[in-house]
Amino acid sequence: MARLEPIELDKLTPEQKELHARVGRGRNRVMGPFSVWIHNPPLADAASRLINSVRENGKLESRLYELIVLTVARKAGVQYAFAVHEPIALAAGLAPDVLEALRAQKKPAFSRPDESLAYEAVTALLETGKLPDAIYQALLKQFGLDLTIEIITVVGIYGMIGTVLNAFEVPTPNGEKPFG
Repeated sequence: MARLEPIELDKLTPEQKELHARVGRGRNRVMGPFSVWIHNPPLADAASRLINSVRENGKLESRLYELIVLTVARKAGVQYAFAVHEPIALAAGLAPDVLEALRAQKKPAFSRPDESLAYEAVTALLETGKLPDAIYQALLKQFGLDLTIEIITVVGIYGMIGTVLNAFEVPTPNGEKPFG
């Protein structure tokens, strides 16, 4: 059960209405972390701009973006993010067996080297809080500096999103439980 009830559209302040129009994208209500952040419009606006800077304006291929999101979500136990991003990841070309391994908290058997490297970087950051130099150098060689920055930033953004979703117990859109 969510710790915050959704704000009814007719009860939004003008600032919240403007924000809802931008981040809600035509939906009747804002969902996910924005269902929390809409209570603090300046924070919601800043978070939206940051997320969009990598999700919509970034150069990172969707398949890799979704792999990072799902890896972070599973490691942090974020049901909402996993449920929402799983179909997006499949549509972006991530193999179903990769998703199943993530769900089971096992290292996937990657057929693509870029996925393996991205996964190694994400897990190193999540498990140790650091990025070993060998992985950093491999990221630079494989992706270049811009994409390396994006990869690391997506890990941080989804760590923040996961914290908000879990702390406020935001339920999955349809009551899904992608993992135990």
